[in-house]
Amino acid sequence: MKLIKFVPFIVALMLLGNVSMSQASIGDTSTVFSHWNYTVVTDPGAGSHPYPSWAVFADTSVKYRKVILHINYKCPPGMACGEWDYLDYVYLRRVGGVNAPSKDIEIARFITPYGNGMTSAWHSEFHMDITDYALFLHDSVEVEYRHDGYETTAKGWLVNMYFEFIEGTPVMEPIKFTQLWNGSMPFGYSGNPIENYLQPDTIVATGNTKTMRMRILQSGHGSDNNGCSEFCSKTRTLYLNGNILGQRSIWRTNCGLTPIYPQGGTWIYSRGNWCPGSWVFPDFYEATVNGGSSNIFDMNMQSYTSTNPSARYAVNAQLIEYGPSTHVNDASIEEVYSPNSMFEYSRMNPICDNAKINIRNNGSAAITSATIKYGIEGMPQSTYNWVGNLAKNKAVDVVLGDVLPTYPSYQTFKAYIATVNGVADEYNYDDTAKTMVNIPPMYDSVMIFVFKTNNQPTQNNYTLKNTAGTTLYSRTTGLTANTTYRDTFRLAPGCYRFTFNDTGNDGLSWWANTAGGSGTAKFSKLTSPNFKVFNPDFGSQIFQAFTVGSNPLSIQKNAAKEVSLDIFPNPTLGPLNMEIQLPIAEDFKLEVYNGMGQKILEKNYVKSDYQMLEFDFSKFESGMYYAKITSNHYTATKEIVVSK
Repeated sequence: MKLIKFVPFIVALMLLGNVSMSQASIGDTSTVFSHWNYTVVTDPGAGSHPYPSWAVFADTSVKYRKVILHINYKCPPGMACGEWDYLDYVYLRRVGGVNAPSKDIEIARFITPYGNGMTSAWHSEFHMDITDYALFLHDSVEVEYRHDGYETTAKGWLVNMYFEFIEGTPVMEPIKFTQLWNGSMPFGYSGNPIENYLQPDTIVATGNTKTMRMRILQSGHGSDNNGCSEFCSKTRTLYLNGNILGQRSIWRTNCGLTPIYPQGGTWIYSRGNWCPGSWVFPDFYEATVNGGSSNIFDMNMQSYTSTNPSARYAVNAQLIEYGPSTHVNDASIEEVYSPNSMFEYSRMNPICDNAKINIRNNGSAAITSATIKYGIEGMPQSTYNWVGNLAKNKAVDVVLGDVLPTYPSYQTFKAYIATVNGVADEYNYDDTAKTMVNIPPMYDSVMIFVFKTNNQPTQNNYTLKNTAGTTLYSRTTGLTANTTYRDTFRLAPGCYRFTFNDTGNDGLSWWANTAGGSGTAKFSKLTSPNFKVFNPDFGSQIFQAFTVGSNPLSIQKNAAKEVSLDIFPNPTLGPLNMEIQLPIAEDFKLEVYNGMGQKILEKNYVKSDYQMLEFDFSKFESGMYYAKITSNHYTATKEIVVSK
C-alpha cells in the first residue's frame, strides 16, 4: 500500500451521483469515488453491461505523485453473488465534459470470482497503481465499469470503486499517451492469424521524451481441443527497433494462492495470465529514447494453428512517454505485503516476524544501498541495511529481519527509508508506509497437528519454522493415502510460521476432483481437540503464523489480539458495515467517538461472538471517527473515515 499516512483524508463529495475532490498538500492523500454501491449484473442479450459514472478530480494545476485504483466487491442486498468468472473492465471514457469524444482507455481488468456459496457477509477489496493515466485524471472524467457475461440478472455484485491520489512531484513528468494494439484477437485460426492484428507501430518520440513505457494487459480466453488459449501457455515477444524488448509466457500458475477461496468453480486451474477473483496484472516494458527519434514497436505471439479454433486473446497495449527523472537518489516504499490487514494480502498474514515490503527506485541513479527503519509504531525501531543494484524505475521485494513486537496497544506497523546510497532521500514524502496489523493468535506451548491425507498424499508436505528460519518439525515424504497423522509440537516462547503445501494446488478436498479423495487438517490443544480447523479446500497452501507466550499476562494480552473489527467501505460516504468477531461469546459494548473524543453511539450485545452491523453516518460531519469494542477480556479500536 503506497504511502499509507494516517492523516485526515481530503475526501470525496458525492452530489447527484457525481464526485468531486478538494486539493491536498504534497504527500497527502485524497480519495474520489466514481462508483458507490453499484449493483452490477450482466446483460445476457448483449454479453456486456456498462456502468458509466462521472467523477470530478482536481484541476490540471495539481500534480500527482501516485494514483491508486481501489475496487471492492460484496454480494448485492437480497441477491446472490455472481456465479461465473467473467471479464470486467474499467475505462476512462469522456474527459472534460459530456460533449467530449470518448477516449476508450482501458485502465484495469478484473476477473470476477466463482461466487457460488458466498454470503451477504462476504466482501473483498483490491488495489492497483494506475499512475500512468495521471494525464487524464483531472477535472470531469467519465469512468466506466463494464461487466461482461451472460448469467441471469438475479445474480451480480455490489461494487464500490474509488481513486486514491497522492499529491506531489511526479517521478517523471508524463508527456504523451498513445494507444497501440487493442481488441479481442482470434488465436489459432489459419485464415485469420493473430499477426493480422499485431502489426508494427512506429512512434516518433516527443521532443522532451526520455523514457517510453509500454503497459500491456493480455489475457487468454476460449478453449479448443488443446485448451488454447485459456488453458495453454504461449509465448509473447515484444520488439523495439528489431531488438527483443521483452519476452514472456502468457500464463499464470498461482491461482491456488488467490485470496478469494474457496470458490464455487474451477478457481485453482492455471490460466492464460489470469485467475478467477483477481486482477489481470499488466506487464511493463521501458526504453530510454531520444526526443524526436523514430521507434518501431512490434508484438508477436508464438505460432499456433488449431484444428478447431475457438481461442482469443484480449490485448491492450499502451505507450506512455515521460520526461527525465526529477531526482537522482530517490526511493519509495511501494507496498507492505506483511504485516498488513488488507484482504489482498490475507494469504500471507498475519505475521509476527520478518516483514516483507517492496521498494522502488524513482531516481536516475541506480540504488546500491538503502537503510530501512521499521517496527510496530510506538515501540523501539529495528534497522535493515539493504544492499543490491536496483536500476531506475525498477522495484524489489525486501524481507526485513528481527521479530516484530506484538503488544495489543501497538497495532500499526511503520517502515521508512532513512537513507539511499548513503545520503538522504531527495524526495521523502513517499519514504514512509504504515499498515494496520492483525495480530497472530497465541497458542499453547504444547499443541498437536492432526491431518488426514486424501488419495494424493505425495502432493502434501508441511514445515514449522521459528523466526530464525530453522525447521523444527516437518513431514515432507513418506505419507500414505487416507491415513491420519498426529504430530505433537513442543515449543518455547516465540514466533512461529506453519506452512502446509499441496503441490497439486487442489487442497485436501475439492469438488472437481472427487477421485482425489478428502482429507482434513487442524491444530489441537490438550484441552481442546478442535481449536483451529483449516478449510480443506485451500488450493495451494495453508499459512498460519502464531506466537507462544511465557506468562499469564502475556497470554491475556495476546488473546485480545484475536478480536476482529472490520469496517467497510472505509472511507465511507455514510452507509457502512461493521463486522465484529470475538474469540469467545460474551457480553460486549460497541462505542463510536468523533475526532474530538465525544461519544456519538453506544450499543450493548449479550453473549455474542459475531455481529454484522449496518450503520449510516450520513448525519455526521465529514472527518475521522473511532469504533471501540470492549468486553471483560477483549478490546479493539478502528478508525472510520466519513467523506460526504
